[in-house]
Amino acid sequence: MRPIRKSIQSGMVLITTMLLLVVVTILALAMFRGAGLEQRIAGNTMEKQRALQAAVSSQQYAEQWLVNNVQTSPAVDCSGTGSPSNSAPTICSDILANSLDGGATLATVPWVIGGGNVGYSFNPTNIFSISTSGGINTYYSAPVLYISELGQDGTLANAVDYGIDAWARGGAQSTVAVVDSVYQIRYISKPPGP
Repeated sequence: MRPIRKSIQSGMVLITTMLLLVVVTILALAMFRGAGLEQRIAGNTMEKQRALQAAVSSQQYAEQWLVNNVQTSPAVDCSGTGSPSNSAPTICSDILANSLDGGATLATVPWVIGGGNVGYSFNPTNIFSISTSGGINTYYSAPVLYISELGQDGTLANAVDYGIDAWARGGAQSTVAVVDSVYQIRYISKPPGP
């Protein structure tokens, strides 16, 4: 007759397996949460870049427009009114940052002077698809540009400086990019004006 052996198990393998399962589950949840966060960060970065590219596009348009039209478009006073023209950019004799209502800065958009929005809304041939409800490849609003005549350059003869400010939104109202530059035009002879 064989002796009966009684198996004594303490359950150590079960406890170790359960602990490993809990650790692996926590790691998996952390990875999924991190992937979602990275996706949101990438989306926000993409929207910022879209807004910046739209603002830079309107700024470059303003520079090109200025080169082609500075001789025939004298500077006008824009300090007391909204945008003087909706059909073409305007060269303003006042500096935008000094004329904004209520001590606002260039970062506060839309720009308001005299209670009205200022700047030229840049959307030639509707290249920017505008939608305030969002959507793929849409912009919340068209980019806006403002050209200021800063005056004759003190260091170069026959040179006039112009300030070009532009802002644009990405797909959401909260995604805004503002760009600012000084553009100089040099003349062979005397600059236009008095």
